[in-house]
Amino acid sequence: MTAPGCSRFSAPAFAVAVAMSVSTGCAHRTQRVEREMLLPPSAPTHEVASHQRFLMAVPIADPDPAYPHGARFDGTLQVCTTFVVTADGAVEDVAFDAASPGCAGPGTPASAPFEHAARAALAQWRYFGAAVCSFPDGRDPDADPRCEGPDVRVDPVPIRLRYVFTFSSARGGRVARAPAPPVR
Repeated sequence: MTAPGCSRFSAPAFAVAVAMSVSTGCAHRTQRVEREMLLPPSAPTHEVASHQRFLMAVPIADPDPAYPHGARFDGTLQVCTTFVVTADGAVEDVAFDAASPGCAGPGTPASAPFEHAARAALAQWRYFGAAVCSFPDGRDPDADPRCEGPDVRVDPVPIRLRYVFTFSSARGGRVARAPAPPVR
């Protein structure tokens, strides 16, 4: 017997109703982190002579920052950072700035969790460090782009890099889920 005003569902009918509601979708939040390397505004340059070649630092490990857990933010927030890649490829001297249009002011309550996420990711970054390669007289530096030839001197150098991390979050609509393929 059912109470007045209530309908009675059988277990199979209830299971079908739940499956239909799950398959039609649900509201969700999309969160993304993107990054872009920029030339720092006052970055020192490494002058190279005609018998030299500059090798840019190359990332070996560079995981993206995680979107801060529990951050309730709708929209886009840019966190701008500079850091030094040491001669041995470590990341040091991490600083946040608002030098470019759109960069969040460093140290604000809104940007703090995102700066923390960026700093945590940068602590894991490792590079094959930058270097200036010097070639013997008569050797064309363009003929040996990896600086591996005989009598090539490789001098590691620190380099300052600048990255903009763009954190974005938005409420999504419904997510359509495809039905599961039949089991054979």
